[in-house]
Amino acid sequence: MNDAQFRTRYPELDPAIRHIQRNPQMWLAVVLFCAGSVATALKISTLAGALFGAGAALLGAWITELNNRRSAVEEKSRRESEARRYLAPELYRTIDRTLYVHGRAVPNFTCTSAESEVKPNDLKEGFLPYWPVLYPNAPQFRDLSGDNAVALIAFYDSLHALAGAVNDWWERDGQPPVNIFLSILHRAEESLKLALVCVEKFELEKLFPPTYESWGTLASRIERSISIAADARKHHMARSEAKAAANKVQPLPQKPRRA
Repeated sequence: MNDAQFRTRYPELDPAIRHIQRNPQMWLAVVLFCAGSVATALKISTLAGALFGAGAALLGAWITELNNRRSAVEEKSRRESEARRYLAPELYRTIDRTLYVHGRAVPNFTCTSAESEVKPNDLKEGFLPYWPVLYPNAPQFRDLSGDNAVALIAFYDSLHALAGAVNDWWERDGQPPVNIFLSILHRAEESLKLALVCVEKFELEKLFPPTYESWGTLASRIERSISIAADARKHHMARSEAKAAANKVQPLPQKPRRA
């Protein structure tokens, strides 16, 4: 019977089996100490001394390995923490820029949707995201845990989609401006949702508290901007439906009557 079959039939023994697999020296030392005790009871002093000595050596080796393991875990944790702090400033900078882009996309989308005569007149360059400098070539990036690295990659990759939307759609011939700003708004919002994950994992609110309390935290500013955009889209849909209904019920022009 192999080990997998044994654990499948007796799952309650799985924790003990895993502990033995992780600490073989300790358990072998216990066996040797027990055998030494039996040898002592049988008054076989030479064998008892050998067994106790071997058990003590294995116990010392296990303690050394345990300390090394603990030191390795602590070192890994320390390097991960330092890597997060090292990469945090440019992460905050790029998120703050994305929040600005999203914030400017909302009034532009609203004005074009309402066909307002008032135009924000933002330039194309104002909607382009900032790019990281350290990522991905900094050696500290390799010290991040898997979840933190994935969150960072997902956010920075989304910036390429945002920049692509701005470059590909800006003043495109035949494309209504409302659609252009809606596309930019959507891409910026997707980036902000990914940014919220990074804010938590990299503890940005702890490292970069708001300059003024009235500003709110970075996460609250992101959530507020997303909420404002949701309202803007809701009003846009209402205007579109009202316009479609008005065009549908508009009477056809009547032919002039003959004299």
